[in-house]
Amino acid sequence: MQLFNRLKWLVATLVLMSATSCIELVEHIKIYPDKSGDYSLTLDMGALSKTGMGNASLPEGLLNFPQFVEEGLKDVSGISDVKAVSDKSSGFYSVSFHFKNHKVFKRALLKLAGLKYGFIIPNYMKIGKHKFRKKDIGPMVTKAIEKSDNKMLDQEFMGVEVSSMINVTTTIETPQPVKRVKKNDRAKITSDPEIVEIKGTLSEIIKGMNTGVVVRY
Repeated sequence: MQLFNRLKWLVATLVLMSATSCIELVEHIKIYPDKSGDYSLTLDMGALSKTGMGNASLPEGLLNFPQFVEEGLKDVSGISDVKAVSDKSSGFYSVSFHFKNHKVFKRALLKLAGLKYGFIIPNYMKIGKHKFRKKDIGPMVTKAIEKSDNKMLDQEFMGVEVSSMINVTTTIETPQPVKRVKKNDRAKITSDPEIVEIKGTLSEIIKGMNTGVVVRY
């Protein structure tokens, strides 16, 4: 899939960098009553920056990733408020945007992947009146990693799996208090009744951890 081919450098870089410190990858989805939403993806390598390695060891593709997404989404109808942040000094990279509905979100993924036909990428999310569904993309991520030329994920650093040093968190914010969470034992309602979190590591995702969830509110 072209989308994963374009992001192979990101996988390779995360693996290389995680050998020295933990990396935080956070996905945040906020749902509004009209079925629109805000989406953000944040890559925090602050701990890595503190090691003194700096940006010399990071490829340009990673440093420019937020801008790549910002540029790719600017002409997608139904996508607005696109923001990209690349703070090289702190190792903080983020991209966020507002989407009109889940169909628009899918069009955005297609645009970023350079694809024309929707059946190639399944619905990543679906938003109903009182229900949110997020697809488990763990198998797709694992397949993309297996096809990558970089095999460092199979190695260990000081007895610890390299992929276990990459923390992955998904946060889902609903417009009303959550009534029930299904299809994922890792999904937990936080102290805020309108927020659900799924936490794990890249290693756990590779080994079959479910990244999907159904939330009723």
